Amino acid sequence: METAGVALAVVGTAELCLKYGSRLCEKYRSFRDAEMGFTERLLILENRWLKVEVQIEFLRNVWSDLPDRFQNHFHSILSVINSKLIAANDLLEQTIKKPGEQTKHAHAFLGPRAPLRRGAFALTLKDAIDNTILELDQWQRNMLDPNWYQLVLVPGLDVQKVASKSCTNGNGSDQTLEGLRCLLSSKEHIDDSTTDVFLPYDAVEVMASGIEFSKARLGTDKQSKDVVLLDRVQIPAGTDYDQSVSDIYHLVKFFSSIDPELFGFLPCRGALKDEEHCDLVFSFPNECDDPTSLRALLVQASNTYPLNARLNIAQMLARSVMFLHDCQFVHKSLRPDNIICFATQGECPDKPYMIGLDRFRLIDTRSKRLSDDLWYKDLYRHPTRQGIRPEKDYSMQHDIYSLGVCLLEIGLWQSFLSWEDDLESPTPREEYVLKKDLAIKDPRRRAFQVKKRLIKLAEERLPGSMGQIYTSTVVSCLTCLDAGNTGFGDQEDFEDDSGILIGVRYVEKVG
Repeated sequence: METAGVALAVVGTAELCLKYGSRLCEKYRSFRDAEMGFTERLLILENRWLKVEVQIEFLRNVWSDLPDRFQNHFHSILSVINSKLIAANDLLEQTIKKPGEQTKHAHAFLGPRAPLRRGAFALTLKDAIDNTILELDQWQRNMLDPNWYQLVLVPGLDVQKVASKSCTNGNGSDQTLEGLRCLLSSKEHIDDSTTDVFLPYDAVEVMASGIEFSKARLGTDKQSKDVVLLDRVQIPAGTDYDQSVSDIYHLVKFFSSIDPELFGFLPCRGALKDEEHCDLVFSFPNECDDPTSLRALLVQASNTYPLNARLNIAQMLARSVMFLHDCQFVHKSLRPDNIICFATQGECPDKPYMIGLDRFRLIDTRSKRLSDDLWYKDLYRHPTRQGIRPEKDYSMQHDIYSLGVCLLEIGLWQSFLSWEDDLESPTPREEYVLKKDLAIKDPRRRAFQVKKRLIKLAEERLPGSMGQIYTSTVVSCLTCLDAGNTGFGDQEDFEDDSGILIGVRYVEKVG
C-alpha cells in the first residue's frame, strides 16, 4: 500500500476502533445498576479499553513520523482490533436482542418481577463481557505491546511532546517509552560515585541451595529479608573494565525500567560488583515462588504438561529476545539453563524469565570473538559462532538461531541433554541421533551437520504435536542466517542503525 494510502487508511481505522470501543463500553455501562454482578467486570473492561484507547490516540499523533514499514505493520494491528471490536458489539447485540424480541435494556431487570428474567440473561451477558475482556487482553499483550516499545527506536520521535498533545499525557506506557529512550541514548561515564545501581557487596546472603540445572543462585536480601535470585556476569581479564561496568550499569537500568510480566525479565534491584564479576540481584515476580529452570522441566519431560503452558513459554521467550534486541543488547548465552520459570497459585510453571547474560554485550560494542569449546553450549550456537575462536562476529541473528533451538526443545518437550551422576558432564540424548553427529571430527562439518539434524527434527517431529505455524517459526529461526532465508529480511536490515526493520519482521515472523 502506498504511504499516502496507509496514512488515510490508518486514520479511518483508528477512528473506527475508538468509535466501536467507546460504543461497546457504553452499552455495557447501561447494565451497571442492574444488580447482576457486572460492576467488577465492567471496571476490568473499562480499564483494558482505557489503555488501548490512549495507545491508539498516541499512534494517531506520531503516525507521520513512523517509517513506512512500521506504518504498514501498525495498520495491520489496528485492523485486527477493529474487527474484534465489531465482533464484540455484534455479540452483545445478539445477547440482548433475540430474534423476534425487543431489545432488553437495563430497566427491564429492575422491577419486582425482574429476578427470573435476570437469571439466565445474566449468565449469557457475563460470558459476552468475559469474552470481550479476553479478546482485548490477548490482542494487547500479543500484538500491540510487543511492538509498542519499538517506538523508542524511531529517530526523531519526541514522545513527551506527542503525549502532551493527546490524552496519553501522564500514561504509564509513554513514560516507559521516554525512560527507555533516555536510557538507550545515554553515553554518560559511569563510576561508583555517579550510580545508584551498585549495592554493597555484602548486601545479600547467598543460600547454599540453588536452582537445578542452572548457574543462578538464591540469596536473602539482608535489609528486606526477601529471597532474591543472583545471576553472575563475568568481567573477562584483558577487557576494558570501565566499559564493562558501564554496560552492566545500563543492563541494570534496563531491567529496572520495564514490565517484567510483559517482556520476561525479572525486576533488578542492583548489582554486587568486584574486580572480576558482577552479580545481578533480581526480585521474584509478584505472587510467585519456587523457581525452576526450563532445563529441569525438559529433563523431567512430564507427558501431562499442558500444551498451552508450553506455547506460553515459547511466546514469552520470543518476546524477550525481541525486546532485548530493541534495547540494543545481545544475549549470547540463550539456552534452557538460562531460563527460569515460575508458577502462580500452584499451577505448572509457565512464566519464563531470561537470565544468564554472562556474555552479553551492547549491540554497538565490537564483538571480541571469544567463546569456549563445550559441545553442550555449542549445540545452541550457530555453526559460525562455535569453538574457541568463532569465525563470525556475534549479531542479533545468532540469538535468533539459539532461540530456534530452545523452541525446538519446547516443541518436543524433551531436553537434548541428559545427565547421569555428574551434573557438570551432560551427554546427548540417544533418540535424537545427535551423539553420532557430534562424533564428527572436523569442527566445521560437525557444527553444520548438527544444524542440519535440528532442522530435520523440527520438520519431522513438530507438525503433529505443535502445528505447522510453530514448526515454520522454528525452522525460520534455525535458518535465519541462510542465504535463501528472507523471513527476517536481508542482511542490510539487520545492520540498520535503528533496528526497526528487523524488529518489525521479527514480530511478524515469531511474535
